[in-house]
Amino acid sequence: MSDIAQAAGVSSASVSYALNGSPGVGPEVRERILKIADELGFRPSRLARELRTGASSTIGLLLADIANPFYTEVAAGVVAATADEGFEVFVSHVGGGRQRQADAALAHVDRNCSGLILTSLVDADRPLLTKLERERVPFVQLYRRLEGVSADWVGIDDRAAGVEIALHMLASGRRRIAVLGGPQESSATSNRVSGFREALHQAGVQALNEPEVWGDFTRQSGAMRARAVLARHPDVDGIICSNDVIAVGVMDVCRETGRSVPEDVALSGFDDMSFSSAGPLQLTTVTVPREALGRRAAQLLLRRIAGDDGPPRAEQLPYELRIRATTAVH
Repeated sequence: MSDIAQAAGVSSASVSYALNGSPGVGPEVRERILKIADELGFRPSRLARELRTGASSTIGLLLADIANPFYTEVAAGVVAATADEGFEVFVSHVGGGRQRQADAALAHVDRNCSGLILTSLVDADRPLLTKLERERVPFVQLYRRLEGVSADWVGIDDRAAGVEIALHMLASGRRRIAVLGGPQESSATSNRVSGFREALHQAGVQALNEPEVWGDFTRQSGAMRARAVLARHPDVDGIICSNDVIAVGVMDVCRETGRSVPEDVALSGFDDMSFSSAGPLQLTTVTVPREALGRRAAQLLLRRIAGDDGPPRAEQLPYELRIRATTAVH
């Protein structure tokens, strides 16, 4: 900036006004300064500006599993919404490790991120959230939710969606049904499984594999548990899964064992990932508005960063049951 000021014959303050688009210099002087800056290859340092003003234009996004398409689509919504406001997003993959989540969140805070979006919260994360609240770091709970935490949340009504898809499975004529849930500590999958159970109970049906319904949100977990269910209950005629990736693992095992979907075993997933409607799969599932969830979480966080100190918001976005070929009427 000193070199630009010397070349333009102006003060360093005038250079600062011109580069930041602030009043204080006339249009001709501003144009001359910008031209010289371009010729000298000058690029303003965002870090220097943030250190000077004490305000950061970055947020942290903590994803449970960056390899899961669910989270990449959520991230796309977050990035799109923050870019509209001139913010950048630092992304961390935290997996299932609680310490990894705390380390990543506090690393973002140490980098002067203005706020955090958390997608994989479980009850063991409460000390982390208490620390963030104490340090006045704004954060939003995305999809998973811890009750009693004074922070915004955005998600869907997983329990109602679980009831709806289980009722559809029953309406297709299935009564020998297994449930393959995700991690029990996840509020989202816990609510989904509660909805599945509620609908089955209303029909006088209990999942064949109760109480062993919990597992990972992976294709491998779906396949492993499907093999166990089919070995113990060869007459199973319906399998309800807590996400589409689990359902793909079940489909793998049905092919391995010569069972036809849906003639022998009806199958449903949850989330409506892009592959769920592709080619021959045509999986019955629940559409979760992943990108819209990311956008809304980012908007809520940016409002807090801007100074909104109103009561916490809890917002549910709409979901939709998608009936496809894997649950044809028995």
